[in-house]
Amino acid sequence: GPNRRDGAWPARLNHFLINLFHGMELINLQTMALGGTNTETAITMWDYSLLAGDIPYPDILINAYATNDMHWNSMQDAIARNQTLEQSLYKLSQEFIRMVMTPKKSCRHAPPMLLYLDDYLGNEQNEVLTTLASSQTINLMSSYYGIGSISYADAVRDVVYGDTKEWWLSSQWYEGGKYIRGVHPHMGTHIAMSWVVAFNLFNLVTTYCSLPEIETQSATDTIRRLHAGTERNNKGEWDYGYQSINGLPPLQAAKKLGGGPREKPRGIPPPLTRDLSLEHISDEWREDSVENAPLWKTIPECLAEGHFDDAIDHDSLPKPCLFSWVVNMERFLDKPKGLNNKLKPYLTSNSGWSAEADNNKLGWVPSSGLGSKFTLEFKKVAQPVHMMTWMIMRSYGEKWDGSKLKVEAWSGEKLLARDEIVGFHDKKTSETYNIKMKLFDQESDSIGIPPGSDLKVTFELVGGTTFKISGMAICDH
Repeated sequence: GPNRRDGAWPARLNHFLINLFHGMELINLQTMALGGTNTETAITMWDYSLLAGDIPYPDILINAYATNDMHWNSMQDAIARNQTLEQSLYKLSQEFIRMVMTPKKSCRHAPPMLLYLDDYLGNEQNEVLTTLASSQTINLMSSYYGIGSISYADAVRDVVYGDTKEWWLSSQWYEGGKYIRGVHPHMGTHIAMSWVVAFNLFNLVTTYCSLPEIETQSATDTIRRLHAGTERNNKGEWDYGYQSINGLPPLQAAKKLGGGPREKPRGIPPPLTRDLSLEHISDEWREDSVENAPLWKTIPECLAEGHFDDAIDHDSLPKPCLFSWVVNMERFLDKPKGLNNKLKPYLTSNSGWSAEADNNKLGWVPSSGLGSKFTLEFKKVAQPVHMMTWMIMRSYGEKWDGSKLKVEAWSGEKLLARDEIVGFHDKKTSETYNIKMKLFDQESDSIGIPPGSDLKVTFELVGGTTFKISGMAICDH
């Protein structure tokens, strides 16, 4: 049957763009999100480069987690961390933005253009002001960090609020005349959202293309446009980007006005915290810019070092992980056979675990119930390993009652980490969680293992009858 993702707005937008450009795939959209996840999972995926190997480094990255960030489950996670939903949104959004906007490697992985899509028009919260928490966070962060934001919710909010019984443009809040919980929208929303995103992308492109061109050194140089992010330095003084072109008059006065701003520091502003003051923000920004100067090289500087223009932005992501996988993210990890093949090279023992796709949700599960065990071994690792992350699904009901998995990590006879991970909760939905385990050698009082070491990880179901692992990342940080 058809893939459920085919009806979502990214697939519809991709189809629209291909037809608009007469069959030419000039723009390639890839949906990299997983069901039941929010920005917290996005942070893990970007940090560890958990994208399929055939996915190129993106030119544009769109965070469209607004609905799941406002989900009841996200609210409960915030409560468990002694935070309000607003505080959790603020923290996760800023962490994600700073991670994406910081280059992974100078001259090879310039940050992609980051856009936030605010699509939340659900009723997880009944108070209208509370439902705007995500929108307010996105507006604040996009203003402070200078990233783009698109709000489908703002585009249709007045229509929805004018008749909350409609369900073309939002989720369905009434059934049989009774007010019900409705989080995720229907087909009409995805159609309309594809138009809203397309309009904003085209508006972005046409605005950029209307800006004046920067003078190039030769006819083969890539044409670039002059804008606020293109900083030009002329004899140590910023020229503010003014050019007397397109009908603009030349400046008459030769004398420069005093008090103008210095060239903006490279890099991103300091973290936005309650302690950040107007008195010190400039100094903090410039100090960080100097400290991390190698990361923030300009394209001309990279070209001068011999990097090719086309390669600066399009290298594949660096791989900080010794071993990693996430179901449905790689080309063949959407079927049990693909997951079995992924684990097989490192699976040294297995008693009762197998790849299964129950309810169309693929995962590694203990098919033999309580006591099921398996072991992964990595001989003479080629890189340091400091952290292990498991993406696990928690669910509810009799089947999941008491679900618990014991995980231990060993290097030789040294126990580096041990944890018991709970696989059930009392929420009436299934949800993906990221469980991190730091490796620590108590004998040497050091974190992780160095290259050349062996690593063995054992898993045993010690509670309940089932569990589900939907991803793994064994990495250098």
